[in-house]
Amino acid sequence: MRLKFSPALEQLLDLILAELPDDQALYIVGGAIRDILLGRPLHDLDFVMPDDPTSLAKKIAHKLQVGFFVLDDERHTARVLFRRQENQIFPLDFIQFTGEDLHSDLMHRDFTINAISVSVRETGKLIDPLDGIKDLAAGLLRTCSDHALTDDPVRVLRGIRLAMQFNLSYAPGLPELMTEASQFLPRTSAERQRDELFKILEGPDPAEGMAHCHQFGVFTSLIPSLMEQEDIPSSPPHTLRLFDHSLKVLEYLKQLIESPEDLYTWWLLDFRSTIERFSENIVDYLDEEITPGRSKKGLLMFAALLHDVGKPETFTVGEDGYLHFYNHAKIGADLAWKAAKALQFSNAESEWIHTIVQNHMHLLPFGNRDRKPSRVDVYRFYQETGGAGAAVALLSLADTLATYNQNLTPEKWQNALMVSEVMLSAWWEAYQSVVSPTLLLDGNDLQEEFGMAPGKEIGEILEKLREAQAAGEVTTREQAAAFIQSQIKGIE
Repeated sequence: MRLKFSPALEQLLDLILAELPDDQALYIVGGAIRDILLGRPLHDLDFVMPDDPTSLAKKIAHKLQVGFFVLDDERHTARVLFRRQENQIFPLDFIQFTGEDLHSDLMHRDFTINAISVSVRETGKLIDPLDGIKDLAAGLLRTCSDHALTDDPVRVLRGIRLAMQFNLSYAPGLPELMTEASQFLPRTSAERQRDELFKILEGPDPAEGMAHCHQFGVFTSLIPSLMEQEDIPSSPPHTLRLFDHSLKVLEYLKQLIESPEDLYTWWLLDFRSTIERFSENIVDYLDEEITPGRSKKGLLMFAALLHDVGKPETFTVGEDGYLHFYNHAKIGADLAWKAAKALQFSNAESEWIHTIVQNHMHLLPFGNRDRKPSRVDVYRFYQETGGAGAAVALLSLADTLATYNQNLTPEKWQNALMVSEVMLSAWWEAYQSVVSPTLLLDGNDLQEEFGMAPGKEIGEILEKLREAQAAGEVTTREQAAAFIQSQIKGIE
């Protein structure tokens, strides 16, 4: 079987081969071979060789006129920061064999579908000692050895991610191996755990991926507070037990965000007709990155997974026989913050997650009362949520769906859509006038024109002015001056 490289990749390999000494072996390994066989686009290339690759990588970087650095001195790993024509970074990693030869290196890898190799000198001959090609064709995920997962427990998360990404089934015995290895996750770095978890959340089926994480015991060490949801039963209007509800929120949220054309459920058709004009805005918004490499989409999925994490701690049974979870949003927000920081999310990301969880109930009262939010309601909502407000509006819809499920009525859904539509419309269509209006008068004006002394009173009055502008009650400088005058009289 001959691999089909693109012309650009053929050219790159020719350049690398020209820098390779005649007596030096070099192999392409890992996910790139798998993706070529599947006809998927490549995002990087991994090379392995018998000797320290640092010198070769440095020569290749010089030839390509790109950056180069050593990733791991101990494991002799170097990276060349090659850029493709579209100016995207396409890393070339050069690694010394793990073991004495190529076969040993492949045996030390995680899964057979990632243990296929080819020599850069002979790209028409695939090297596949573990039958990775056969497993790939059968849609089967199999480890390279019985100890592959305990050697590196993060591979449990990677296995779940690969199963979701390529629609693979687990080989017989693999679920047991993954469950056994997951207890050793604390031995590995939080950053690596986070990165694999995040890829699952950004992947094709985050709800199913999280269900597998739960099945294999991943959350026991990764997000311990999430495990406490197991014991919380359903409580009207909820139709699902708490943990199942959280997974269902992820499922609905993905459907809302992607709005697949082949899905014709009545509630999604209603969503499209109401929210469709924001579809491009939503995609762009969720593609943004607070910290490079992690999208808001993945952060929203993480927040959705944890949106009810405060319920076990606040769980009570009232005299009416119903379950109550007073203040669970605030408690949950703090727990979500701790979970995010434990996984080494940045402060900005952790704050974004905290804001979403703390405000995930904010919009529900409007829908429950069939009341359209006023301009002041919108302004105050975004004062609380800031840039996370649009994410809260989307999560609120998914939460409504996952609460009622088959009991959802068109009236209940239309009310929820009405509220979220108002919030999304304000963010993308009325930002300057409602969400964050520019003050018609500022602090200097209050001191110069109204003789106010510097102090907190100026800030308080300006905040009231901004809210009055957001409400549409003050639209001109003259009206602003009259408003300020009335506020000053109220202080005196």
